[in-house]
Amino acid sequence: MINYLTKQTYRAGAYLRLSIEDKKGNIESISIANQRSFIKEYALKNDIEIHDYYVDDGCSGGNFDRPGFKRLINDIEHGVINCVITKDMSRLGREFIETGNYVFKYFPEHDIRYIAILDNYDTLNPNGSEDMLPFKAVINDMYLKDISKKIKSVRHDMMKNGDFVSGTVPYGYKRSEDNNKKLVIDEYAAPIVSRIFEMKDNGKTEGMIARYLTNQGILPPDVYRGKKLKRTTITTNLWKPSTVKHLLQNEIYIGTLIQGKYEKVSLKSKKKRLLPKSKWIIKKNAIPSLISNELFERVNSSKRKSDIRHRKYDYLLKGFVVCADCGCTMSVRRVKKQTDSESVTPIYLCRTYATYRNGACSMHYYREEDLNNIVLNQIGTILLKYSKPEDLSEKYETVLGTSDILSEYVTIFNRIKSKIITIDKAISDLYQDKASGVISTDEFLGIKNELEKDRREYDAKISDLEILIRESKNLLTDEKTKQKYIHDFLKAKSFDKEMIKTLVNKIEIKEDKTVNIFFNFNLNEAINE
Repeated sequence: MINYLTKQTYRAGAYLRLSIEDKKGNIESISIANQRSFIKEYALKNDIEIHDYYVDDGCSGGNFDRPGFKRLINDIEHGVINCVITKDMSRLGREFIETGNYVFKYFPEHDIRYIAILDNYDTLNPNGSEDMLPFKAVINDMYLKDISKKIKSVRHDMMKNGDFVSGTVPYGYKRSEDNNKKLVIDEYAAPIVSRIFEMKDNGKTEGMIARYLTNQGILPPDVYRGKKLKRTTITTNLWKPSTVKHLLQNEIYIGTLIQGKYEKVSLKSKKKRLLPKSKWIIKKNAIPSLISNELFERVNSSKRKSDIRHRKYDYLLKGFVVCADCGCTMSVRRVKKQTDSESVTPIYLCRTYATYRNGACSMHYYREEDLNNIVLNQIGTILLKYSKPEDLSEKYETVLGTSDILSEYVTIFNRIKSKIITIDKAISDLYQDKASGVISTDEFLGIKNELEKDRREYDAKISDLEILIRESKNLLTDEKTKQKYIHDFLKAKSFDKEMIKTLVNKIEIKEDKTVNIFFNFNLNEAINE
């Protein structure tokens, strides 16, 4: 009776993992189905309850950034399970340091019973086999490194042979039906590429070319490929000047494949670095060319007149003025007066309209001089309203204490966090598609790399925003900063761009010419008072 009362019930998480290499080999002994059956039978014989199966199908053992494993750890943290079972320790992971950290530190600290069946390892019933586990972990780590080197070597050999091993096929080409490592001409897109080069050679700018392609109803590359876009906007189906510029600089259109430009910083890191050009794998005449070498050289000549800007103007509010409808920063155009052809009038107009002119947005124009007067008059109103420093200081906490830009940082932060969650879900769905045979391994790797690249960019933005939010909060509560703003605010007689930057966050122009000014501090309330 005493044994019955003191016997602990184990709710186990059965962790199953199948790597890409294992799947290619089609080794039945380490298949997901086999692991599931093997662990289930073991649990029944040893009176262990299986709470759930945590599966990572097609995940490398070189890191622990896996959706199934993360869910396992989450259930451990919340006390849902108190036991972890794997077929062998290599299923848990092949990276020595982190695998050892989980087996010998994390699991014991969280009172988790760990069982590696084929390794004859059970923390509840030590039998001396644990002495061999560090050695096995090192062997797994060596295996991982060896596999990585082999994969890298195979990919490099393929590149040197002129095989295309990247994920995204350049616009104008498609994969051969006979060999997906070979590129052939896309009969629809190839003439469009040629037309783009010819237009540039005839003096058209990237913006003009983008506008022409959009007006012709030609879908941009990502949309044409059927790429799964994270979100759509009013510019999704529009060609962008940056897309045209990238296409014009791509040597693949003269038949040259350039691959191997980047490498991982280390085996255990996702970060990549650009290699020196001497290490790039360049294969000329690897695929059919779409244009001549002479045309490519002319288009990319650094002396082209269309690429030279002879004059540059800077305007007081440039960079602050945005279109209220599409959110795009408004550009400045110098328009000649009808009554005097020698005089020009600078006007702000919507950049989306200026670039595409196809109904995506309207002009939203505003004379630069008039807009300056409106903004400066608004600031002047505030200066007159708070001519006494003690009054402004008293109002600082209640009126100026809430920062428009701070709330905008928080909004952007939450939006990016949501995007990261969407990407993680897309990656998880991607693994299921690959496991179900919906997509090939090459397609899986290509899409996965793009998603992970986007995630890294968003992670970097999150880090920057955390700093901006923290520093913005510090500034709002710092007495010296407050006094400096009050002093500059009251003493200013004229405004340069730096002062405008200090006070103004953005200026929105609506189609009916309504002007909304957003200050870095909530000065609108002060004006309304």
